[in-house]
Amino acid sequence: MKKHPRIPQILTAAALTAGLLSGCSTQTENSSNPAVSEEPAAYNPAGLIDYMENNPTTWMSVDNGYWSEDPQDQPTEEELIQMLDTAMKAQLAVQYSEVFCVVLTDYQDQFDVIGDYWDHSGKAVGKSVTEGTVTVLFYADKILPQEDHASEYGVYLDSTTGEESSYGSYYQPAASSAYMDTGITIAWLQFAAHALGYNTHIFGGLYGEAALNNPTQYIDGKNLMRGWGFPHEYGEDIKDIPLEGNVQLVAAVVIGKVAEGVDATTAASMHMRPSNYTFYDGVPGTPSSSDDSEDQNSDAQSSATAQTTEDDAASSATPTEETE
Repeated sequence: MKKHPRIPQILTAAALTAGLLSGCSTQTENSSNPAVSEEPAAYNPAGLIDYMENNPTTWMSVDNGYWSEDPQDQPTEEELIQMLDTAMKAQLAVQYSEVFCVVLTDYQDQFDVIGDYWDHSGKAVGKSVTEGTVTVLFYADKILPQEDHASEYGVYLDSTTGEESSYGSYYQPAASSAYMDTGITIAWLQFAAHALGYNTHIFGGLYGEAALNNPTQYIDGKNLMRGWGFPHEYGEDIKDIPLEGNVQLVAAVVIGKVAEGVDATTAASMHMRPSNYTFYDGVPGTPSSSDDSEDQNSDAQSSATAQTTEDDAASSATPTEETE
């Protein structure tokens, strides 16, 4: 994998990309003196919401077949570390930290997991992974039942003390939280990837030969450990729970850049994002009024129309140009 010294900071890159730094900075009284610098611009988190609303093609999935095949478009090791460190900071249930990531940079390794099942599904026109992508595997603990789980549930040996921790009783099978935490971690990884100018595609269905026949081959025999955040303090990095025999492959995320010459709208998945939510009215068993439903559908249609207009305006630029 290529390496170079450019290591942009996640928050700074995200702020610049999403317009999170407001333009209302102030200068010192002696503004004519070039040696006196401006105060830093204020940070405005609401800018991220505006950015996502106005630039959907920069964060949507890249459809298969539109990835760059240039190895120089792979994220660097330094950038991947930034993405992964950001993902591992996600707020999780009881900070169980069930999730462990493995990065695949070799094309054949990526293909062996993703396969070609999705290469011509929907708008897809070709390869799901290329020499210009990397693939991050997401494994998770606490999914397997005890009979298939190498370590004993209910016990946590804290390596910092050499003794069983009182928190051990919390180490129990809980597939729902493991799947939930995997999804949260993926979302944080995506945020970091987009902040650094890359696009992503999530795969929950893995049809490569390795994924189907030996999904843990990338961790078996390597004596890898994961940490558990809840018993320890922020800033520590303690890993003392074995991966082998305890985790299951859940999903994979492909990261890369759109092929040169492909416009943003063509490469983006552009699937509908329905407004699947409501506000409880406090009355159980009473259907929502039809007026409310019609209003929601009207709002959703208006939003979709506006998004199409924005996408058409952006179609002449590639995602790489928009996100860098």
